[in-house]
Amino acid sequence: MTERCSSFTDEPLPGTATTETGWLCIENESGWGRDPFSGETFAPDVGRAIDRFADERGLRVLLVRRPGRAGGVRGRMRVLVANSVPGETTLRMFTVADYADIPDLPLDDPSAGEPAGPIALVCTNGKRDVCCAVLGRPIATSLAGRYAEPVVWECSHTGGHRFAPVVIVLPAGHTYGRVTVAQAEEALAAARAGVVATAGLRGRSSIPPAEQAAEVAVRELLGPVGPDVLRTGSDGAGTVTVRHEDGRVWTVTVTAEDLPPRMMSCGKKPSAARAWRISGLIADEN
Repeated sequence: MTERCSSFTDEPLPGTATTETGWLCIENESGWGRDPFSGETFAPDVGRAIDRFADERGLRVLLVRRPGRAGGVRGRMRVLVANSVPGETTLRMFTVADYADIPDLPLDDPSAGEPAGPIALVCTNGKRDVCCAVLGRPIATSLAGRYAEPVVWECSHTGGHRFAPVVIVLPAGHTYGRVTVAQAEEALAAARAGVVATAGLRGRSSIPPAEQAAEVAVRELLGPVGPDVLRTGSDGAGTVTVRHEDGRVWTVTVTAEDLPPRMMSCGKKPSAARAWRISGLIADEN
């Protein structure tokens, strides 16, 4: 049996979410390259303009498509824009007739675009890593079968394909790995109910890795609570503070531990990995 990057399962999930504060998800039904700008999706000048537009606004560009490639309105492409910063989470949908229109989207106008509810992105980019395609597509197909509206999308490379199947729930940016169908369903259903599921949770994309691990630990203690009820902060030396909106505070000690080298992507040489360990969690009783 061929060893894949997702064969290594000793790396703890908390603290491994790709660090991004915002997302620009562009509907595209054609074949994808290794990343949104490596294929034939955009003309070179359009691709450069989109890349610059996203970079100036701190947005990670992803290509998305409906499972089964059931496209949107003929001649129109949907563009989903998410802000994942705690306390500022929003998700808006726009439609464009041409990709060249994307850099003109009025993202600075908070009333522009159509407000959208939580969506799930499932990485299926086989050009980047076979694990995402083989393990992600069945998850996307099954999850999409539960919703009539377009709330489940296949997406291009998100980072961390060694944790495939990978699911990102927007707008909050909570990221999941090694999910089963049931866990993916739970993650999206919880988000649409206004809370965060913790099974398979890698962390929230808009906060640093140590804070991600601490937030996951506190969420596992609390059970299902909203995405923005917790705020995290770090002293940079391994102590993370997690604050609940109701005034409760937890002090979490997070340490980094080196793991044996492993493939970060199929076919790559093994490289160093790191685990984020919770070595102390103290609740402030005041």
